[in-house]
Amino acid sequence: SGINAEYGSSGINAEYGEIMRVALVFVLIVGAVSARTCTKVNGLSGACGLHLNYFTLAGTHNSASGAFGQLYWWSGGAVPSCFYRNQDLSITDQLAQGIRYFDFDIAHINHSQADGDWWEEGIVLVHCGASDCAYTRSLRRAMSEIENYLGSHRDEVVVVRMKDHPEESRSYIRDNLARELSRFITGSGKVKLSRTDNPVLGEAIERNERLIVTVNGGFNPRRPIHSLRQVESYKMEGGTDACFSVNEMVHRLTSDPRAKYDYYPLQVDWYHAFGLCLWDLAGLCDGTELHKLIDINREVVKVTRRPINLVMIDYAGRGDVKLADVVAQINRYNVNMFT
Repeated sequence: SGINAEYGSSGINAEYGEIMRVALVFVLIVGAVSARTCTKVNGLSGACGLHLNYFTLAGTHNSASGAFGQLYWWSGGAVPSCFYRNQDLSITDQLAQGIRYFDFDIAHINHSQADGDWWEEGIVLVHCGASDCAYTRSLRRAMSEIENYLGSHRDEVVVVRMKDHPEESRSYIRDNLARELSRFITGSGKVKLSRTDNPVLGEAIERNERLIVTVNGGFNPRRPIHSLRQVESYKMEGGTDACFSVNEMVHRLTSDPRAKYDYYPLQVDWYHAFGLCLWDLAGLCDGTELHKLIDINREVVKVTRRPINLVMIDYAGRGDVKLADVVAQINRYNVNMFT
């Protein structure tokens, strides 16, 4: 979906100030305990000196759409999986498979709308189409899985993108996202939000600021929730019998005038939007087709002097070739080129 949200920062500074006062106390108490020396990043040696935007992350498109099983309409009816379910692995299983970039569409449920265990109050994960949204579980549940994984994997860095929001949820997200992520801001959780959206990877690991969150719109830049900026290869187009070519993807990325600025991450959207059921579309681009990403990265480096940063796929669990294994090859090349 292509819904945009532009947020202002009014009405949230008081909440932020209280969160940061708690954060200061917590950091003074336990800051020295959490220090760690970087020896590897996401399993790769030699990457500690790289900025995030010179590293590549394996990611999933609509990461929560199917991660908790069946999706439901607001009316309570079950959503057909064909055009709405993008994943068949839980968030934890995606992490275990090497996914380090999560794409969350979010909406909200008010207190008066909450009902039972499923319809929880707060920010919720959705997959919105042109006229309606399919609902899954709460953002808190997904972030808890990420936190628990990062708590036991101290050399891993994860990026979360929250991009598509229904119009009626914009103000709620603006006013409540920091509260829902407060433990990652204060440091009371197992990992903290990065103070920058393009950290040196080794410094992020040493400070335990290994979670980067980007969101549409104008959050106060002092907050460790960053405004989303990236160059995407995505086009609203369908597919029925083939994936993408190397030249096509390279052109989509390098022809964008923002590609010359290394503070805009370069994202390969390795999925079709329509034409078949999403499971079948994912089959067009899995397996050996994923090896094209290695060539795409090399060609992008020739033009922009920096690598692709993010790759998103549907149904990360299908196919014999795993995206994370391909990305590991890309990152070995990145380390050789940029360190």
